[in-house]
Amino acid sequence: MPIPIVTAIRNEGIELGVWKQCQGGIELTPTGKEHVEQILGFKDIDICLYRQLAVNEKAREAYANVLSEKYRTAFDERPTADVTLDQAQCTVQTAFRRALLCLVNGALIGKQIVCMGDDDFVSLALGFLLKELYPCQNIYPTHVHVLEMDSRYIECLNRQAEHFALPISCEQVDLRMPLPAHLCGRFDCLFTDPPYTQEGASLFLSRAISVLKEKSGLSIFFSFGNKSATGNYFLQKCFQLHGLTIKDMFTRFNEYMGASLLGNKGQLFVLETTERTRALFPLEKQGRNDIYTADRHLRQNRYRCRQCGKVYEVGKEGDYQTIKDLKEQGCPACGCTTFNRLHKNRDAAIKQHLPLGHHILADFYNCDPKRLDDVEQIRTFMHEAAINAGATIVQENFHKYAPVGVSGVVVIQESHLTIHTWPECGYAAVDLFTCGTNVRPWTAFDYLQTQLKCPKVEYSDLMRGARNL
Repeated sequence: MPIPIVTAIRNEGIELGVWKQCQGGIELTPTGKEHVEQILGFKDIDICLYRQLAVNEKAREAYANVLSEKYRTAFDERPTADVTLDQAQCTVQTAFRRALLCLVNGALIGKQIVCMGDDDFVSLALGFLLKELYPCQNIYPTHVHVLEMDSRYIECLNRQAEHFALPISCEQVDLRMPLPAHLCGRFDCLFTDPPYTQEGASLFLSRAISVLKEKSGLSIFFSFGNKSATGNYFLQKCFQLHGLTIKDMFTRFNEYMGASLLGNKGQLFVLETTERTRALFPLEKQGRNDIYTADRHLRQNRYRCRQCGKVYEVGKEGDYQTIKDLKEQGCPACGCTTFNRLHKNRDAAIKQHLPLGHHILADFYNCDPKRLDDVEQIRTFMHEAAINAGATIVQENFHKYAPVGVSGVVVIQESHLTIHTWPECGYAAVDLFTCGTNVRPWTAFDYLQTQLKCPKVEYSDLMRGARNL
C-alpha cells in the first residue's frame, strides 16, 4: 500500500483509540484488542497457523493436502451425484482449497457464510478448517448455512456436522422457487457451483445477491465449467448485469471427480459486490424451470459402440439417460463399454447460439446544454448517427418539451435509436438497439458522443436474445 494511505490508516486508528504508537510501530489498545477478539472473532484462534495460511500460498497448498487426508472419510459419505441437477462433485483437495481461499480473502473469520447448493461439501471443508484454527473450543465465531434442494445431501451434512460439532446448518430450498424472506440480507460471503447454463448462472447470482447483506466488497466464490471464449464473454456480461466485479479468476482451480464433460477441471471466479449490485430475479419471484443442462439440451446425443458400431440415443428421452448409464451397462449387442460420440453440424450449432440483437444503453454526462435543448440539432445528430452506423432508416419522430428537453426516436429496419435529454443537467440517455451483423452501433455511439460534446459516458453493452448459451 502507498505510504500516505498507511499513514492515514494509522492516524485514523489512533484517533479511534483502537491502537497506539509504540517503539517501532503501533500496537493494539485494550479497546482495539477487545474489538479484534470479540467483534471480529479472533479470540483463541491459532494465530501462528492463521498467519502462515494467510500469507504463504505454498503453505496453503500443502495444508489442503494434509486436511484432505485427515478428513477424507467424512467426504467419502457424499451421496452419488445426480447429473440431471448438474451435480459434479469436486475433489476433497478442491473443497479445502476453496475454504482456504475464503480465509485469504478475509471472508472466513467471524462471518456468516452461505453455501448455495453443496454437493461438493464445501461447508464441511469450512467447518473442518475452523476446527483446526480454533483447536480449544467447540463454539466458533463463524457459521455456515447450506441451501440445498437434494435431501440426501442435507441428511449427510447434518449427520457430519453433529458428529464433529461443526458450525453448519442446512435448509432445503429449491432456488427456482421464491426464496423464504428470512434469508434476505443475512450473509457476508457465499459459495455456489450453479447449473452450467446462462439461465442457471443468472438465477443463482440473483439468489446470491438477495441473501447477501447490502454492502460493497462482499465475496461470492462462483464455480463454473470451462467455456469457450464466447461462453466466457456472456458469463462475464452476466456478472456485469448483476453489478458484480471480478476480483480474481482461476481458470483450472476446481478439480472434479468423473466429470469428463468438464475436462475434470473448472474455473472459479472470486466476485465482489458493488454499489450497483442488484438481483435481476427478485427474492419473491419464481425463476424459470429449465436452468439445468439436461433441461436446456433436450435433443438426444448419439453414441456409437467402438466395437460393434451400434448407435444409441442418450438423453432424457433416449435409450439411456446419461452416457454413464450406457457405459455401466455396456453395449447390449457386444458388451463393449467404450463409445464414440457422434457430433452434430458445428456451423448449425454456432448459428443457433448467435444473439438476436446488440443493445447499448448509454448515459452521456456533462454535455453541451444548448445542443441538448435544440430539437433540430438532435434530430440531425440522430439521423447522421444511424446513417454512419450503416442502418436503414424507416421513420423519425422528435419532440421538444417546455421549458427544456428533447425526446426522439429513429426507427430503423434493424431496430431503433432513441434519445432523451435533460439540458439543465447536461445529461442525455441514449439507447442504441440493432439487429443483424451489418449495422455498427459503436460507430453511432462515438458519433453522438462527439456531437453532444460529452466528456464523460457510462454504458451497458448487452446481447439480446442470446439463445441456449
